[in-house]
Amino acid sequence: MNLQQQRALARQQCADQKITVLPYGNAWWLLGDGVNQVVGELAGISPAQLQRFTSVRR
Repeated sequence: MNLQQQRALARQQCADQKITVLPYGNAWWLLGDGVNQVVGELAGISPAQLQRFTSVRR
């Protein structure tokens, strides 16, 4: 599988979990409910990396 196919697969995984993928300089910003992180490369992202973080009110 080439790089473009891996990125397309990662975008599909994010879309399935309602996570928006935005370009952020030379990286990617993953933004969703409980997810807010910047990754250097979309290719090779695993579902475990897309886990939601619990938010705690202070």
